[in-house]
Amino acid sequence: MAKIIILDADRRALRATREQLGLSRTRQERAAKVGKTYVKRLELGDRQSTEATLFTRLVKALHQRAEKAEVPAKAKAGLLRVVRRVEKQGEKNAPR
Repeated sequence: MAKIIILDADRRALRATREQLGLSRTRQERAAKVGKTYVKRLELGDRQSTEATLFTRLVKALHQRAEKAEVPAKAKAGLLRVVRRVEKQGEKNAPR
């Protein structure tokens, strides 16, 4: 499984968007189908790297909710940047 490095800017973007949506960490974990405490450990920096598939699933689930809600365009754009960066990093780490 491809591992990616999580940037502090990514952590801030995820947390800010989640809070703007009024989502708890637990609710976001359920929506993205990731383990308990995954979001907390990610946001607090306890995870320096993670599996690309889990992280991408989390970001995409958050982005879908942001699209449906009235979240500022800046927050949505931040999430898209995270998705693109993660996908690009995953491509670099993919076996050839």
